[in-house]
Amino acid sequence: MGKTLKTISLVLLSAIFLIGVADEADAKKKKKKIPKKPSYVGAVKCNGSCHDPYYQAWVDSPHGKAFNLLKPGERAEAKKKAKLDPEKDYTADPQCLRCHTTGYRQKGGFKPAGSKSKKGKDISTKIDPEEPSLEQVGCEMCHSAAGGAQFRVVMKNTKGDYKKSDTEKYGQRWDYENVCTRCHNHPKNPHKKGKLDFAKATIHPIAKYFNEDNADQDIVKDGKVKDRAKETAKSEEKGLRIEDWNFKKGKLKFAKGTRPYSSKKKKFYYIK
Repeated sequence: MGKTLKTISLVLLSAIFLIGVADEADAKKKKKKIPKKPSYVGAVKCNGSCHDPYYQAWVDSPHGKAFNLLKPGERAEAKKKAKLDPEKDYTADPQCLRCHTTGYRQKGGFKPAGSKSKKGKDISTKIDPEEPSLEQVGCEMCHSAAGGAQFRVVMKNTKGDYKKSDTEKYGQRWDYENVCTRCHNHPKNPHKKGKLDFAKATIHPIAKYFNEDNADQDIVKDGKVKDRAKETAKSEEKGLRIEDWNFKKGKLKFAKGTRPYSSKKKKFYYIK
């Protein structure tokens, strides 16, 4: 009888141990690996996961329709004031794509119609009118220095409970006022009256986009945003560089020493 009880006890202990190991393995499996390099992934990645109401608010905002303005006949008066032809198609014009799309001329960023690989394969960005993404001014144009592929994994792995420094080291920008300058107040912006007063700007109001299904995605109510507001990120103190660019043979080239991130050195650059 004693031997039988001992055997049963050993079997139970083994089972408990194996269950514990399996649970630990499952927990590790759930955590995604952070990509080695930053790249743009598009706003649609935020929809259907953690930021549905924010995505829907963005879709209805001017940023979510920025690419559409490049089409013939759109925003005719603004184009005339900028000395642009209102009937011309600007959807492949590099001067416009820098600020009307996401990550243009950068890893993972928007590629206009007609873009080909070295082997002649069509690599242009697929556009879905129902789910806008890279072809508009998406989340990453304001929130990242080189694309959100890395820090969005940090957000998912921590279920939103992270510090500013945890995502900043992968390129998330916290210098929001500085961010607007990258396009709205940039010297190369042809819309001279497009200057933005950051203090008065309402980017994408989200309140009306919450419902029973996505109420748990309210990052303001869950208190984590308030906790992060007490922190001061390095980019808030110094501000990341603002890109400048030139045009060579019809292509946009970022000016040397102006980009906020170097993929070769894996380093972020600050203004001061």
